[in-house]
Amino acid sequence: MRTALLLCLYFLSVSLFAQDDILTEGDIKQQTRFIEAKREALLGKTEKAISMFKELVEATPAMDAAQFELGRLQYAAGNTEDAIDHLKKAYGKRPNEVYASFLAELYQASGRHKEGAELYEGLIKKNPEEADYYLERAAFLVRAQDVKGAIGTYNQLENLIGVNIELARLKHSLYLGQGDQKRAEKELSALVASQPENLRFRHMLAGYFTSQKETGKAKKVYEKILLLQPADVRAQLALQDVGPTKSSGSDAELMALLGRSDIHIDLKVGKLLPLVNEVAQTQDEEKGTRAVMLTTELRRVHPDEAKAAALQGDVFFHTGRLAEAADAYRATIELDDTVYSVWEQLLATLYLDNQTIKLRKYAEEALDVFPNRPVVYVHYALGEALRSNFSEANSLLEQAQLMTSGQPKGKAAIEQLSLALSGLEAGGATVKTDLAQLPGGKEGPLAFLITNGSNASSLIAYDTEENTNALFLEMLGDAYAKSGDKAAAAKAYARSKATGSKSTNLRGKMTRVQ
Repeated sequence: MRTALLLCLYFLSVSLFAQDDILTEGDIKQQTRFIEAKREALLGKTEKAISMFKELVEATPAMDAAQFELGRLQYAAGNTEDAIDHLKKAYGKRPNEVYASFLAELYQASGRHKEGAELYEGLIKKNPEEADYYLERAAFLVRAQDVKGAIGTYNQLENLIGVNIELARLKHSLYLGQGDQKRAEKELSALVASQPENLRFRHMLAGYFTSQKETGKAKKVYEKILLLQPADVRAQLALQDVGPTKSSGSDAELMALLGRSDIHIDLKVGKLLPLVNEVAQTQDEEKGTRAVMLTTELRRVHPDEAKAAALQGDVFFHTGRLAEAADAYRATIELDDTVYSVWEQLLATLYLDNQTIKLRKYAEEALDVFPNRPVVYVHYALGEALRSNFSEANSLLEQAQLMTSGQPKGKAAIEQLSLALSGLEAGGATVKTDLAQLPGGKEGPLAFLITNGSNASSLIAYDTEENTNALFLEMLGDAYAKSGDKAAAAKAYARSKATGSKSTNLRGKMTRVQ
């Protein structure tokens, strides 16, 4: 196996460094160092590989392959900005589609949409016949809320490939989002003119007129459809009802826009983000209620869009509706499991809501998708610690510490967490801990157990039916037992056992309250 791995690395190196010139001794040394660093990365030794690639690019900054590999590793480690810096250098040294595609992915992940659009603008200039470049550039411009630029890009592509349904829909939805009804209508009319016999296009135009309450125009289109196809049931039925009335008022108008399935979802998200950010910063109850209403409508209209579920999850999270937030984040992952930030938000939500059974389940799944993210290991450790499986929790934290060797703040937070867990394992908060550095801060479940572990009234008030925090439930049973309420204690201990507690003392406690 080792020989096969080294052969694979050798051929990879040859393909990356192949040139017409004869290799010098220095070139061979660079290749050897590259192979060694790549081998460490393939073996899962991410931090060591990053360190080796950093030394390599410092010594030979013109080596684009090393810049690319370092960028990939930095992104996997959660350092997106550093990853972008190295990918830009790699692409600058040797522009190619592989580097450009990954750099675009990083720009999107970090919200640097204008730079993503600029990247594809450059690609279009180099290869103006590649249609996908226009679509990608326009998508970045939409996310940057540059609708005019996006439409201009779609027009460029239309001049290249002609009128088609995808471009017409895209431009139509953007015009609608701007409230430009004339141009929105023009796009669909042009589509119909390009293929007059295509009844699908005519139905799109008629549906648009109906949504705008332009009943006369809609009627004419449906009548034309029936001339072409007298048996068209949709047209027959549509002539009987011209559609809903138009809403009024600012929120009502926004709700109407959100309710339109023919308007681009990115445009809708862009209109909702300022409100969602305000809710996150202020926790204003009134704004939170509005945000819930609007994002619920967004998700109703776009049930298959991950970003709609994620945005609703964010609103639920910032309004304290954690169980609903977790449901929305899980739905997001079912639609698209490639976005790390959603996984991290789901794990944090499950932890804060004391859903520790699901926390362990999804942390384990997250490790399969993102094996190099220390925060995933931390949340997995929390799930194990909160069922008194401290040995496994400590093992997971050790792995997280290895990944944060170059991140002082992250390493310090993990050290504080280790101290807190050692205190709980010993049966109480025996070690002084900076509660603010623990996951969830001073309001998190771990800080609560450290602060209130012996306070019966606080424990009772903290409990919920959905609580699967086995360690908490055991502490709650202890509090009931101490007060002499054996029945309540037995019930709490049974719940702790049912949630997967690994406590070595739980069986004895259950026996004593029978």
